[in-house]
Amino acid sequence: MVNLRNIESKNKYGNMNGDASFYPEGWTKKQIQEEFLRHRLAFGKDFGFDGHKMFMADQKDSSEYLRGKGTKIGTHFEITEDYVRAFPNGWSDIDEDILVIRKETPGVVIGHPVSDCPVVMMSDLKNGITAIAHCNAKLVDEKLPMMIADALVDNYGCRENDLYVYVSACAGPSWCYDQFPGFAKDTKLWNDAIAVKNIKTKDGYQSMFYIDIRHAIGKELKERKLNSEQIIYNMDDTITNPNYYSNSASSEKGRNDKTKAGRHFAGAFYEEFPLREKIKERIITR
Repeated sequence: MVNLRNIESKNKYGNMNGDASFYPEGWTKKQIQEEFLRHRLAFGKDFGFDGHKMFMADQKDSSEYLRGKGTKIGTHFEITEDYVRAFPNGWSDIDEDILVIRKETPGVVIGHPVSDCPVVMMSDLKNGITAIAHCNAKLVDEKLPMMIADALVDNYGCRENDLYVYVSACAGPSWCYDQFPGFAKDTKLWNDAIAVKNIKTKDGYQSMFYIDIRHAIGKELKERKLNSEQIIYNMDDTITNPNYYSNSASSEKGRNDKTKAGRHFAGAFYEEFPLREKIKERIITR
């Protein structure tokens, strides 16, 4: 039995990246890295993995693509045992957009530090393979959620019928812009995922554009031949839920709530032992 876990740190363990803006002013790079490691180790202790063995994709390939540099989007990289041995403290430099792990690398976590945009985690439970990507609105517009399925089907021989998807917490229906968002290039994708509402202000009325990123992702997954029974959404709203960080809620144009400034972690890993084996081990060692 393969025991896959989808995990989300929320804000319980503190900020989950090394961005200096989320740490006390004047802290050195070393202090920040030490504190960040403490956050990861505490998270791992509670969820059953080594906080050193956490990896994320820098998604430089898609960033360059969006800048018009002509590089490829939807690239993938597999975290193998050899790679973990080469980078025992995790958090290495990985240019690709999608990370992959297999059941043969238990205890190794792949994921992303996020605020309002979700991590889409796709797993072939039959063959023990999982692929994930941070899917911000620009990358959703570019069909990155569909490319996660492509990575598994085209490179690992997975079948659509065997794939299951977990979409992490993200911004809910209160996420809005005061103008039509520039990321929404694909009008067919966003036509029913962006709602326009006229909000009364002291100067009259202001058109606001409300984003439903879950709906857009769901449309793409359906187009990729995945049905609703294969998809689980964490419906927590990162903007309004006090247990999550939120870029929208912390910004001056949003709610200006500085307690929401930071990044939580969303990802997946295969447990070292299936649950039954863990119970058996505990009984034997008593």
